[in-house]
Amino acid sequence: MGDLLRRFLEDVLKELEGWEAYENALLEAEETHTPRRLLFRFSAGELFSLPWSLTSLSHGGRSLGTIAPHPLQFEWAHNTLTPPASHRHGRVLFAWSDAEGDVEEDRHLSAIQKACPDFNQDQDALKDVTLDSLRSRLKKARQEGKPFRILHILCHGGPVPGGTFGLSWKDPHRPSRPTRIDGDSLRDVLGPYHRDLQAIVLSACHGGNPGQVGSMFGGVAHDLHRLGIPAVIASQMPLSINGSVQMTGAFYQALCGQNVPIYEAFQKAHEVLSASSLDWASLQFFAQSPPEARARGQRIVFSPDTPLPELPEELVVAYEVNFNVAHASIIEALKGEAGEDPDVVVLQPFDKVRDDLPATSREWRRALDQADQLVDALGTHVSKVHLFGRAPLPLMFHLGWRLSRWKLSVYQEQRGRTGVWTCGYDSMQQPSSEEKFFREEAWPAPEAGRASGGRLAMTLEVNLSIHSEELARWLGTEAPPALVRLVAARGPSPTVLRGPLDTAHAVEEFRTCLERIRAEWPDVQEVWLALACPASLAAALGRVYNPKTHPTFKLFNFRRSEGYVEVPWSGCVTRKAGRRS
Repeated sequence: MGDLLRRFLEDVLKELEGWEAYENALLEAEETHTPRRLLFRFSAGELFSLPWSLTSLSHGGRSLGTIAPHPLQFEWAHNTLTPPASHRHGRVLFAWSDAEGDVEEDRHLSAIQKACPDFNQDQDALKDVTLDSLRSRLKKARQEGKPFRILHILCHGGPVPGGTFGLSWKDPHRPSRPTRIDGDSLRDVLGPYHRDLQAIVLSACHGGNPGQVGSMFGGVAHDLHRLGIPAVIASQMPLSINGSVQMTGAFYQALCGQNVPIYEAFQKAHEVLSASSLDWASLQFFAQSPPEARARGQRIVFSPDTPLPELPEELVVAYEVNFNVAHASIIEALKGEAGEDPDVVVLQPFDKVRDDLPATSREWRRALDQADQLVDALGTHVSKVHLFGRAPLPLMFHLGWRLSRWKLSVYQEQRGRTGVWTCGYDSMQQPSSEEKFFREEAWPAPEAGRASGGRLAMTLEVNLSIHSEELARWLGTEAPPALVRLVAARGPSPTVLRGPLDTAHAVEEFRTCLERIRAEWPDVQEVWLALACPASLAAALGRVYNPKTHPTFKLFNFRRSEGYVEVPWSGCVTRKAGRRS
């Protein structure tokens, strides 16, 4: 493997100085005690999975990972500028779980306490960590004005469905059973605090393992790195307990005792790893490239009680209800369209993000109200909104409807929660007449509107089909007389919506459908709408709805556990609110 990796590097670098020049520079730096770092910057998960430390050198039968100080660091290729890790170590949170066996947390705690005199075990250690307890501890520290700068997680790790790896923590609902925490779940908790954190240490097996080839979108360390954490330390393979303890002691002794930068502290930690294990080849350091000397965009969490700062002409909004949207992903997707590194206004109606929110009528109304309040606060200077949404489809539909006066681009995350977003809808994109996006799979007879009491049910089935069992559960009958089914003409699938042009087709055909309903069934007073489509399309469809000319819409949200449930949405013009500036 080492020889194969060397040949790969020789091949890809032959048009530049060649791999030999890099190798010679590293060996010369080692001989003269002049530390150098070698950054591998990749845009493909498969490349992160390779054991680069084992790359064969041309001299002495050595491997790349044996050069001291350890030169390797890794980075996802992106255009985001992230502040470098501070040279001051800051407050450390030690969170641990023995869900799948002893982790010898006492030895780790002792090592941290010995190296960091400011470490207070009563306040800075989190036993039996869960997502909720971690969120609470980070929130409390920020409220107290003493945010944690380093998060050290100690636990076991292992595979999760989908071909990647996660952390083994106790299930809060069944404490006797472990559960696997994937990087996406941890990223959602840490998202609001990613600017507090300077570094995350994952002292866990496979914390840096991106998963099986062909099914990988990155492991835990990769998700946290792409969130914008300046430094992430993780093990690509199994990590021995002794190696974990040795690494912890040396890392914090250098960081807290000697006050060296985090990357130097990692190098000190790497030096103490035993050559008799593969810990030295497994431990990886993920770091962001140094930023340019300029101001970065801010993450501005919207609050109805706090006036927004002066807004730009093109506003970027992250709608975070079920999951956080990483700042780095937003900047990548925008490609400079709203400026190099714009401020992002975060619409987060709850003090947390969770995949089952909103859960009550009161929470739905709170989310709807905050969306209204944000739109009311935009004023006249904003001409275009770039929307990144991780919210239920009725909320996306509602926000799209409220933003119908503005130019709008809505971005969609690629399938698999990859953290990669592309534009799914552009209000300036005009549809062409090349092909139909929808086919009418069900269209009721003219008398159906009267027979159903003026109520018409409509489904839009794009990324998946709504099965007859779900329809019956929703409408109370297997054969509803007044049902319109618009189904993707190429067949429902996660990839059928290919981009803004397809969305423009879908929107225009939805508009035509509503006009036809008004013309053919004047007795229809309500349209019950069930969506099975990407969030970007839901927002785009909302812009079509006009409560002054169309029947009143009733929106329904789908969850597997409860089917389609009505959302407390008025379906008409909202109450008039005072404009905010």
